[in-house]
Formats: sequence, structure tokens, C-alpha cells
Amino acid sequence: MRVVTRGDMDGLVGAVIVSLHEPVEDIELIHPQDITSGQAEIRSGDVLINVPYHPACSLWFDHHQHTATYEKPPERFEGAYGNAPSAAHLVYEYFGGRAKMPQLAALVHETDRMDSADLTPQDVIDPKGFIQLGFTIDARTGIGAFRGYFQTLFDLLRAGTSIEEILAHPEVARRRERMERGKTEYRIALREHSRIQANVVVTDFRPLKQAPVANRFLVYAVFPTVNVSMRVHWGPAKEFVVAVLGHSIFNRGCNTDLGELAKRYGGGGHRGAASIPLLLPLEADDKVKEIVAELVRNG
Repeated sequence: MRVVTRGDMDGLVGAVIVSLHEPVEDIELIHPQDITSGQAEIRSGDVLINVPYHPACSLWFDHHQHTATYEKPPERFEGAYGNAPSAAHLVYEYFGGRAKMPQLAALVHETDRMDSADLTPQDVIDPKGFIQLGFTIDARTGIGAFRGYFQTLFDLLRAGTSIEEILAHPEVARRRERMERGKTEYRIALREHSRIQANVVVTDFRPLKQAPVANRFLVYAVFPTVNVSMRVHWGPAKEFVVAVLGHSIFNRGCNTDLGELAKRYGGGGHRGAASIPLLLPLEADDKVKEIVAELVRNG
């Protein structure tokens, strides 16, 4: 059995839970667009977690309210889809939840908070425990390659290693230190490459060779008056542009359902967070203007 998922905390924890109940032989990390564009090879026996549905898979778990799928899921399928704070939460409940895996309750709870951005200012400025670990595997931190790192964390969590021991692991500690060093540089980059338009802060990191390393929620500490953000950056190999949208976790007054908005542009997500692959780079700036205009209109 192969798990196909995103390389983030949600995908990691979902993969760990599956592996405790099914023989997982391999883990494939992909971008959701790889499925919707038909680039991902999905096979019978695959378990899809936190990515769009594909008819060839054997199990599918996703919690995105609005997502473009390779093919519409049938009325009955194996797995779980629905409103939940994380896809890992759905996997957890599918395999018995707290009743069967009480030792994972804290991990799933923190994954829920991480994936739904249910965070406090303290979590952003000085993260601890599983939240800090989650930031080290968030691709949007700009920290770089993570396939080997994902496997390392998978092995540690599957073995029941305590969060204290995991954070002390040399590779984890190296990433933690790098993120701490990057805070100042990231704040500077945000100020230099961001603009505020009414209630929206738009950050365009396309001119940067590499974005500074830091957690993605720092933008709300730097720009506390906005209630929604858009971060624009290049996708893999600069083949397309990605627009990442998020409600501020400090100023929770945004009226736009970001998942619904993203869906209209070929993306997906939740009410409070979504992403849009802008597949035609030459048209990306015009699309960004359209999206920002709607965010401003809605307030």
C-alpha cells in the first residue's frame, strides 16, 4: 500500500495513522495540482490524504470544502470526506479515533490547530511542541527540500517518540534554529515585497531567488491591521504562479469565503485558507488584481 499526500503536518500525521493499521510500503509526496492536472500516477491500493479524489485510489481522505478534483467522487467511496479541522482528523476517526488510539489524541488535536490556523499570537511568535514541529515541515516556510525529512518524522512519530525527543533530533533542531534565525530577514522581506490595499496585504515573493525561512503566519504580526493576506510565489520549476490566501489569525473580520473564491479560479481550500494555481504566468498579475478587488469589496 502506498500513501499519497502533501508534505505537511496534516499529511504526515495522516500517513502515520494509516501505517498503524495498514502495511504502508511507500509514501509519495505531491502537490494537489498534480492530481487535477493528471500528472500524478495514482494506482489501485493507493491511500490519498489531503489531496483531491482520484478514481484509481482505494482510500481517500480530504477535508477541503472547495477543491477541484480529477473526477467527481462517487456517492459511496472508501475513506472520509467532510468538514473537519484536518484531513488527519478524518483518518483518525476512520480508524477508531481516541477509543482505539488515545496515545495520538494530543498529536491529532495539535494537527487540527495547525491545519485550521487555530493559533494564538504566542503560537506564531514563539511556537512550542507539535506546533513548532509543524512549522518545520510546512513547505510555505521556504525551508527547502523535505522528502527525506518527512520520512524521518514519519519514522519517529510511528515509533511513538515523544515530542521532546523529536524536537531534540539533530535534523529537527537544525530546522528549528534556521527558522529562528530567519525571523528578522523574513520581516524585512515582508515589508519590502508587500503592499496593503484596504483590508488586504499582498506579498509578492516572485522577485526573490529564494524566500526567507520563517513561519507563514508572521505576516499578520507585521501587518496587524489587515484581515486577509495573499502571498504570490512561483510554483515548482517556475511553471506556474501560486496565490495563497489566508484569513488573519489576529484580526478575524474577513467576510470572504476563501475556499469558494479559490474554486472559481481553479484552486481550493477552506473558508479561512485557500490556494490558487495560476497556470498562465503572463496572466497572473491580472488574476491577482481581480482576486484582491473582490477581497476588498467584501471587506
